[in-house]
Amino acid sequence: MEEKLKVLTFIMIAIGALYAFDGLSQGAFSANSVTGLVVSEQKLSQQDVSCFDSDNRDYGVQGTTYAQLFAANGEQPKDDVCQGSTLIEYYCVGSEPQVEFYDCPAGCVGGRCA
Repeated sequence: MEEKLKVLTFIMIAIGALYAFDGLSQGAFSANSVTGLVVSEQKLSQQDVSCFDSDNRDYGVQGTTYAQLFAANGEQPKDDVCQGSTLIEYYCVGSEPQVEFYDCPAGCVGGRCA
């Protein structure tokens, strides 16, 4: 059983490495792309991105949603915030920013579900 676990772990690492190598060779992780890992407002303004959610609508992570619509209305990017145990989650559907009110089962802290 332990030997099978080692083999499975090796295979998973190998697949991950191949995926990363393929992404690098296709420019997916270049300095000029938006990968969803870390995006500054300055980098975003250099991209042709109409809407971007830094946490990909993950309730367990506080994110920031950047949208051209916000800028056009003179608004700042929107951070996910708590209102009691309710998470106010900003996210994107295509190029349009959206908002969802999600009741966190274990409470809401610092713009994310606990």
